[in-house]
Amino acid sequence: MTPDMKSPPFAARQHDPVLVRALQAVTLGGVILGLVLYAWIVVQSELEASQRRLANAAAAGQLAADAELARIDASVSRISPLIAEAVAAQGSAAEVRALQLRITDALSSTPVMAIAVLDRQGEVKSVFGQIPSDAAGHLAPLSSSKRAGRQLVDLDIVPVSPLRAAYYHDITLADGARVPVVFVLRRSAFNAALNAGAAAGDGWRAALLNLDGKVVLSDAAQGRAFTPSDVSLADSVLGWQPLYSDQATAPGKLAGGVNGIFLEARSVAGGKMHLVYLGDEPSALQIIASRKMEFLALFGVSLLALVLALSLIQNEWRRKDAEQEDTFLVLAQARASCDLLDAGAIDWSLKDGRIVYSQGWAEMFARGIKPESEEAHDWISRIHPQDQEAARELYQSLLDGTLSDIEHHIRIRLPSGLWVQVLERGRAVKGLDGKPARIVLVQTPEAADGSALRASLSGLPSQKDYAVAS
Repeated sequence: MTPDMKSPPFAARQHDPVLVRALQAVTLGGVILGLVLYAWIVVQSELEASQRRLANAAAAGQLAADAELARIDASVSRISPLIAEAVAAQGSAAEVRALQLRITDALSSTPVMAIAVLDRQGEVKSVFGQIPSDAAGHLAPLSSSKRAGRQLVDLDIVPVSPLRAAYYHDITLADGARVPVVFVLRRSAFNAALNAGAAAGDGWRAALLNLDGKVVLSDAAQGRAFTPSDVSLADSVLGWQPLYSDQATAPGKLAGGVNGIFLEARSVAGGKMHLVYLGDEPSALQIIASRKMEFLALFGVSLLALVLALSLIQNEWRRKDAEQEDTFLVLAQARASCDLLDAGAIDWSLKDGRIVYSQGWAEMFARGIKPESEEAHDWISRIHPQDQEAARELYQSLLDGTLSDIEHHIRIRLPSGLWVQVLERGRAVKGLDGKPARIVLVQTPEAADGSALRASLSGLPSQKDYAVAS
């Protein structure tokens, strides 16, 4: 084997188990980091969506509350003349009852359930309609805001029970006297405004607050209630200060969040009241749990992509390692074959058609002078003309793949001009594509007595005996 035929050093394997494990760990870490980032984005998006739902509920509730107040004002304006007539009536009892029936009929299609007329001492003087049991005994004179200082600011709507409110309004009699009247509202009053909070999801609470920040009416999700702590939270967030009738009230619109609670507030009746909506901020675990199928699907797809990517990378590494091993083994096999034979070898590269002679061949057939790399036809010219045709046919059979090994006798011309008969063995070495890539030829001189040959072949190694051919 010549230096030209030496095998390149075997490259390090790319399919290293440690490298594969490191790649798997890094990729898995990337997947987990991606899931964590996605979870954070989902949580932030869900929190923003919860705040938007509460804001939309507050906007809808504000419209509903203003619409309810408009209905109450319209009902009071329509019924007040009848009440003034009934209070000042001097007719028979039948006429008074007829007037009361007219008032009761007029109330049937309004948010007002009953009417109580108070005297100067705040006692109930007259009643129109049926005072509900939860309001009986709770009708008191008109109160003013405790936060308004010395100047009185009336509270038009006040609670008379946990589920009912009353509207205070003075009516003017024919003689110019003003009489305080309490319009007891139905339980359904302001329900549409309060129930708008249901659009915010579980845990919602809503309340209608007066100027003092006291609850007039409230509603909440099942199992929840608008608690005193909620009132304190609303009061602190709204930042109400002691007011007078000519001062600005709390902000007309406010949004925020404190201690995991979302808050939306809207002013009603020109700032005389406020609608406050509260919603619990969902925790990250709750959000993820509510979308667990989405996260499981994403994790499954990511894991599948990870497995496929690692498989492709490992398969590519294995392929390259196999190519290196095949090349190394082919060259090692060729070198080992030549070394074992300890004979003259010729390496014929089919890629470029060049032929390289081993040093052993040069010692046996060229007086130790190694020929330069030659073309295939140069080698053929060294063969006896009578043997060239047969040699070409055998070489062609190796090229075609019909034979993998050959063995035959040929005559080779020596530098002295004599011909020596050799036993030539050849083998085709296949490449990775399964086709012949190289042909290795080994010539072994046929042994003879040697005395005559040494005498005629000066310059050849004395230990070699050859059979000279004519």
